Amino acid sequence: MSQNMLVIGNQDASHCFYLPTPPQIPSNWQYDSFDATASLIAANGNHWRKILTIMAKLSVLDTNWRNYRDTQLLKQNECLVIGATNLMTNAIHHFVCGQQSAHKLELNMLDMTELKGSEEFISRLHSNLYLCPYFDYRQFPNQHIDNLRRYLDLPALL
Repeated sequence: MSQNMLVIGNQDASHCFYLPTPPQIPSNWQYDSFDATASLIAANGNHWRKILTIMAKLSVLDTNWRNYRDTQLLKQNECLVIGATNLMTNAIHHFVCGQQSAHKLELNMLDMTELKGSEEFISRLHSNLYLCPYFDYRQFPNQHIDNLRRYLDLPALL
């Protein structure tokens, strides 16, 4: 791990979400506590509620993303990685959120191919690495989330 990298959630998660800036972490906060996501949302507001919601929509195996966000997110299969210069070695799926995160990871954009039907996504499918827009509904609406869920072999949410 790089010195300036922050991992929020299970470090052995199968789904890693790489973002450029961290949320405010409440004092005594633990990723595996019952109200972990609610505490992050309370401390950071609507912007981080949206980020955590999109993470839940990309992680939940069924379609009940609200319950998943509020009770399971970050506890088992996901982690937020802030300031990463390398991909997390234990992860199966890597979601790189925005150009700033991609640049920090020094991804070779020439090796990326577009996901069919989602011009906003670029993916290197052979390694399960997805370059996504920053996790904001204007840049990453539900239709694009469902397109990516299809590539993850998950049921549509819409």
